Amino acid sequence: MFFTWDDVMRFSREIRRLPQPEIDEELRGWSWSDSAVTSSTTWLLGVSDITSNLCPNGRDVYLRYVLKVRQVDNQVLQRGRLIHEIFSRAVTTVKRFIYESDGNIDGGKLYRLMFDAGTRFKDELISKYNLIGYEEVVWISDKLWDEAARTYSAALDRALSRSAYMAIESLAVATVPLVTEFPIDGSPIGLSRTLRVDAFMPPSLLVEIKSRKPDPIYELSLVGYALAFESHYEIPVNYGILVYVNIDSTLRRIFMRPSIIPISSKARSEFIELRDRRKEMLAYGEVPGVAERCPAECPYIHYCRGGFNG
Repeated sequence: MFFTWDDVMRFSREIRRLPQPEIDEELRGWSWSDSAVTSSTTWLLGVSDITSNLCPNGRDVYLRYVLKVRQVDNQVLQRGRLIHEIFSRAVTTVKRFIYESDGNIDGGKLYRLMFDAGTRFKDELISKYNLIGYEEVVWISDKLWDEAARTYSAALDRALSRSAYMAIESLAVATVPLVTEFPIDGSPIGLSRTLRVDAFMPPSLLVEIKSRKPDPIYELSLVGYALAFESHYEIPVNYGILVYVNIDSTLRRIFMRPSIIPISSKARSEFIELRDRRKEMLAYGEVPGVAERCPAECPYIHYCRGGFNG
């Protein structure tokens, strides 16, 4: 998930070999004013409200927005936030060191700086993610941070080998092509004004990272962000990158599997239908029943199953 320009070019080559997805113009995000993409602004939902799959009935959305039930944190959710925070902080820290170097930096120096920063950052994470356990936070943060440090140290040296006189801005971009927590105003299509996709990568690839068990609905997360991106920036998005991160605590290994996801008309229609179903439920005050099977990681399971009163 710590992508470099080599990855950008690899994704580009793979996408060129794929058949282009069929996309109706009326299902582009920029057609929000007069098409099926249109949605009321009464309830502005996050993409995760629609595609988190925490409750198959959408009851979690009702509990959050109507009843204002307090969420209860758990290990699965904390582990996901831990992975996302390390990803975002590592990318931004690499960029910061390059900007602060005034050009006096190479791969070796960047790795040493990252190593020291990772040690300090780890202490912060240990106190923050208290449900996971000390040892797990330590080894996950060590592995992911080291992966970022090694990847971008090598990328920096490759960039320097092409030209020793790059401007700092160019050197940072040549090393790290990602922009993390990329902001999108989704309000034109009835989504939150403060959406944040995990990463944006040239030329117009959106990246989402998932650490829970793979599920086809997570592909719709990319679709939702793509629609919002198109409505905000009016740049077409035909494909996205979905990265599954699998944590094997027994072997202490982390597996990262990126997949190219087409943002087709069919997928867009599925997201829009799901969005409308969630919003109609809120608008008409429909109370979803308790699901037949509740995922253990749902932050409302104590309310629905255990009598938790919020």
